[in-house]
Amino acid sequence: MKCRTLTSFLGMIILSFLTGCTAGSGHLSDIPAAVQPSGISSTKKSEQTTIIIYSPMSTSSIPVIMAAERFEDVRVELYTNQSQANAIFLRQETPLLVTGLSVGIDMYRNGVPVKAVNSFVTGLSYLVTSDITITQLSDLRGKSIYIPFEGSPIEEVTRFLTASEGLVWHKDIQVIYSPFESSTELLKQGKAEVVVLPEPSVTLVEGLPGVTVSLDLSKEWDRVTNGRNGYPQVATFADSTWALEHDTFINEFNDALAQAIKTIQTDPQGAVEQVKYRYKLPPEKILKSLSRTRYQFTTGSDLESSIESYYEIIGSPLDESYKDLYFHTVH
Repeated sequence: MKCRTLTSFLGMIILSFLTGCTAGSGHLSDIPAAVQPSGISSTKKSEQTTIIIYSPMSTSSIPVIMAAERFEDVRVELYTNQSQANAIFLRQETPLLVTGLSVGIDMYRNGVPVKAVNSFVTGLSYLVTSDITITQLSDLRGKSIYIPFEGSPIEEVTRFLTASEGLVWHKDIQVIYSPFESSTELLKQGKAEVVVLPEPSVTLVEGLPGVTVSLDLSKEWDRVTNGRNGYPQVATFADSTWALEHDTFINEFNDALAQAIKTIQTDPQGAVEQVKYRYKLPPEKILKSLSRTRYQFTTGSDLESSIESYYEIIGSPLDESYKDLYFHTVH
């Protein structure tokens, strides 16, 4: 049964990949492509071949780029098409995928052999509006909201947050599924009332006529749950077999990633200078986007507790079958 489920899941991923290629889903016209997909300098030699990490074209990847530069044979590919990145990971063309938490959880749930290596972004997504005022989640009653795709990390948390205000998803709020590229264009034209966007998309549309950055979803999460650090949004997932064979590298990369986040928090301008060659954005835009991104690095037992707590809070607790999801560091 598990094999049949996995086969069906792979089929859906391949179908979405083909659809994404023809329809352009997952691309945002104003979000830059990577300037250089290779050429990372380093201080360390990798074991045999170049380790490729697929990471989203967003500020969540800034510490990933910084960490990778400490290794000689580690390369970061920045992607804008989630379906394509998923397919590449499932074809084992990359052993490491940085993505929204629920994407990796869905893979594991469908029998894909993955390990959650870390989580390091707890604030990235914002409610952006056009020609209307949204000051609290309850203001969304009777409104239309654009979400990138059904079951996305953004839908998961937005649905929970609006439910906390007594709003029923698809009933009190009209949900429209649309890739960022399309919804952003509609926002610019004033044809989309409410769009949930991640950085740096938010910074790119801020200041356009009628466009307002209305709510920070991580702050809304803290308000609703009495928390302080947002919720786990972006995580790194590894092929299970590869992870077991490269545990030393994973430990070293986790250390490098944690150090990169500390650098970002103490010297954001310096961090931007280090990574700006990977983005077709002015440094000041990257810096503004960075200021709206919350980082908190977790791994091992802390990661397990964080993820389990998140799914418990949103009403979708993970059972015992998820205990094997987590990569536990070895020192």
